[in-house]
Amino acid sequence: MFDDENAQYLVVVNGEEQYSIWPAVRDLPGGWTAVGDPRPRKECLDHIESVWTDMRPKSVREALDNAGSLITQGSRMVLSQLVDADELKAMSPEELRNMLASLDDELVYGEDGEVIEPSPGAETA
Repeated sequence: MFDDENAQYLVVVNGEEQYSIWPAVRDLPGGWTAVGDPRPRKECLDHIESVWTDMRPKSVREALDNAGSLITQGSRMVLSQLVDADELKAMSPEELRNMLASLDDELVYGEDGEVIEPSPGAETA
């Protein structure tokens, strides 16, 4: 039924912004909404290919975007204690990550995973 080149189909999308095709003669399944009018299978698939450029479900994209935003905010708070505020504002997220990575490379960790604070004036290797 889904491979009949002569049938008319609908492009459908669900709440997670995932796309599919559905035979135009059948009722839509729950949770799916039609996008546009019925059309040939190939046109539906071409449309989906052009609009569905990120295959991750919406909830995953949002979670990753929020996590990245929280990491960036936390990074900015940490770096604001170490870097001039104007310099910090001008940094891109990639520059922030690189700076944090270089700072992390300089830290010494104890067996419990806690950072060992160097003594004032102590030389680091």
